[in-house]
Amino acid sequence: DVRVFSGVDAYGDLVSCDDLAIDAVYVPLPTTLKKEWTIRALRARKHVLVEKPVAPSAEDYREMAEEARRAGRYLMDGTMFVHHPRT
Repeated sequence: DVRVFSGVDAYGDLVSCDDLAIDAVYVPLPTTLKKEWTIRALRARKHVLVEKPVAPSAEDYREMAEEARRAGRYLMDGTMFVHHPRT
């Protein structure tokens, strides 16, 4: 079963989804939006893969990492283009 989240509320719907099959989210959003959505996902008990740059400041990243620690979830950073098949 594949579930697609799209449209204006896609991230909100995904993060608030109680489907236990969704245990991680990918956050490739603009840097200024990553902290908000990462913390929301962590609080919803989801692991998070955040595209680089992870945050606009070290303080924002510390807050994100602390939230991951509190939630007992992984917060990982990625570099999409290095692993993309077209590069």
